[in-house]
Amino acid sequence: MKISKRLAKNLSSLKSEDDPHIDLVTSSVLMIISKKNNEYGINFIKRAAFPGDSFSGHVAFPGGKKKKSDTTPLDTALRETKEEVGIDIHDCGEVIGSLDTVKPFTESVRHFVVKPYVSILKKDVEFKKNYEVQEVFWVSIKHLINIENRTVREKTRDEIIIYDYVFNYNNYIIWGLTGRILNQFFERTGKIFESNF
Repeated sequence: MKISKRLAKNLSSLKSEDDPHIDLVTSSVLMIISKKNNEYGINFIKRAAFPGDSFSGHVAFPGGKKKKSDTTPLDTALRETKEEVGIDIHDCGEVIGSLDTVKPFTESVRHFVVKPYVSILKKDVEFKKNYEVQEVFWVSIKHLINIENRTVREKTRDEIIIYDYVFNYNNYIIWGLTGRILNQFFERTGKIFESNF
């Protein structure tokens, strides 16, 4: 069975589109899986730094805020991905499912809610970053699921215990919303990658 079908079985269906967070700023991101040297990995961006932007300089997935022209959260993820890294996923791959929405813990951005989608590339592409993106880089899934490269930080926020999932790769630290999305993804699909498909 193709890896895309195996992963799709563990992800939420794209048919269950929803945008119930009327009082919040709806955003979407797109995780992009690709293969290099016979090994699967995930493509990340490092956001350019802008004064006053709470997410600037962070490692993230392509994505951003919903616009009026976006019919669904998936439309937002696809549009933002094309703007930020220059690819139309329908031309070079496919969207295979989604994950549960996540909300930031940081007080200044608690009015955001983020819907993550998962895609996989079917051919090699050239990422063309725009002004919002400082860098695009790839990390093997083998590295990301290795427990030596990840930690869980426990914090107390507003008298509630929260968990920050931190992934380390060279000089990059993947944490916050992106770390939580990655953790959710591996909780659903980790067995597939551990089986050395």
